Amino acid sequence: MIRRGIGVQSYVSAGGAAPVDADAQAFIDAAGITDATQQDAIITLVEDLKGYEIWTKMKAIYPFVGGTSSTHKWNLKDPRDLDAAFRLVFSGGWTHDSTGGTPNGINANANTYLTPGTHLSTTSAHINYYAGTINTSGGIIIGNGNLSCYMQRTPTNLEGSLATTSVSNISNINTAAFYMIFRPNNTQQKLQKNSNIVLTDNKTSSGYSGGNIYLASYGTSGFWANARCQFASIGDGLTDTEAANLYTAVQAYQTTLSRNV
Repeated sequence: MIRRGIGVQSYVSAGGAAPVDADAQAFIDAAGITDATQQDAIITLVEDLKGYEIWTKMKAIYPFVGGTSSTHKWNLKDPRDLDAAFRLVFSGGWTHDSTGGTPNGINANANTYLTPGTHLSTTSAHINYYAGTINTSGGIIIGNGNLSCYMQRTPTNLEGSLATTSVSNISNINTAAFYMIFRPNNTQQKLQKNSNIVLTDNKTSSGYSGGNIYLASYGTSGFWANARCQFASIGDGLTDTEAANLYTAVQAYQTTLSRNV
């Protein structure tokens, strides 16, 4: 089998298989991924992120691969089963299968244990959620309790904020898609759908408040989302080119797994 990516290549030759990227292998081992297609998808994703020079900007990457809560919980950047490694802890009603993890929109969320005020910069940050289904509940797909770091898919709008409670909002954008809000500096926050930056908003950062970032809500109660999560990431801010490249890498990953939207 040939595995090729933008970064380190891994392939079968007469002398045997070349070593797989160590970060990809650590995740595969921790999550117990045995399916060859899923393994190749992870390896190529890591290689692509490194080739695009995005890997080092990531604090947490959740590939949602393997089909169960015990495989979906792992952070690709640090696959240890610890709060300090930002692995997910799922609560409430989730459905886990090969397409990702689907919260019920009633009481389901996942705690990342990553706190913006401690782990994210106020001048350079991003949060991202690949929604495989429409968020009909109107809840927060990723965020923390004080709404200084969140992204929400309402029935018609996309909105969010980073390092401020001043909200950026754009209407008529409710589809299954890759969504991201990122702050490249202390004066702008940008909303992205798939490869397109749909809004550049002049919002000056003022700091974070609240607790940990959750998937599918903004904390332990309220604003529950029901959009299927197929990938999520949290980390430093990106340039416009890096943001487009992140989508390209994630979409290629989803396509390999036959679940791209």
